[in-house]
Amino acid sequence: METERLILRAARPGDENDIFEIRNSEYVLKYNCMSKITLEQLQEQVEKDIDCKNTFYIELKEKQKVIGVIDLEEDGLRYGVNSLSISYYLGEEYSSKGYMTEALQEIISYVFEEMQADVLSVRAFKDNIASQRLIEKLGFTYEGCIRRGIKGYQDIIYDDMIYSILKEEYELR
Repeated sequence: METERLILRAARPGDENDIFEIRNSEYVLKYNCMSKITLEQLQEQVEKDIDCKNTFYIELKEKQKVIGVIDLEEDGLRYGVNSLSISYYLGEEYSSKGYMTEALQEIISYVFEEMQADVLSVRAFKDNIASQRLIEKLGFTYEGCIRRGIKGYQDIIYDDMIYSILKEEYELR
């Protein structure tokens, strides 16, 4: 997939070199359920991601450099519904420049138009105000909060904010 400034693509060998620092940065780890990993572990992850149809590496066209990752996975909070959940991260130096908005708009279209999902959900730590603003800007509706619902980096426990967008809401945009 391609947007004005980005290419959303499958992982490729060598991508770990672009995202190693991003993936292990305090900025990314603070609001994601991840811990630091070695370059070898990241190489293994990239190898798995190469074959994964629902993991998208965000490549900045002008630099031909991977600046973040978007994952689609089964929505674990819904049962028997054609629904997916989205998660993402972006390097700090690329944040607040509209890249993630651009990438997620393309992925949302893909989810509803190509994958024919009925619901797309997303979760954000309560303290991650920037992500919540992005989610709301993209048309997601706040569903509620699971208090003390998720343990993040350095074993900090966060309230987990739940959002979703329905296919019919997407179609009305």
